[in-house]
Amino acid sequence: MDIQALEKELIEKNKWLFLKLTEQKDLIMKSAQSEHDYRVALAQKMTILRTDGIPATIMPDLSRGDKAIAKLKLERDINKGMAEACRQAISAIQAAMSGLQSLISAQKAEMRLL
Repeated sequence: MDIQALEKELIEKNKWLFLKLTEQKDLIMKSAQSEHDYRVALAQKMTILRTDGIPATIMPDLSRGDKAIAKLKLERDINKGMAEACRQAISAIQAAMSGLQSLISAQKAEMRLL
């Protein structure tokens, strides 16, 4: 690849990076909100079970086994996974950009030697 093509690809990767960073913010917010919702619902369910006289030893299992609580936990786990996947995509884009920058530098150095 020539320098212009490499620089064009680097600019394209930079656009992708900016989009992913924007997406990451939204995913982190969504993940945090789902964590909040899950913990509040779990605490409320445990309080209800405690009031009903359920033994403390089985209260966590019964609470987490509730369909509504389990659905909130599933949403939390999915949102955490999406935020992590976005973080990994950002790392991959940054690595690709670093490689492109190295290639550009090497080609410029080679041109200086000629």
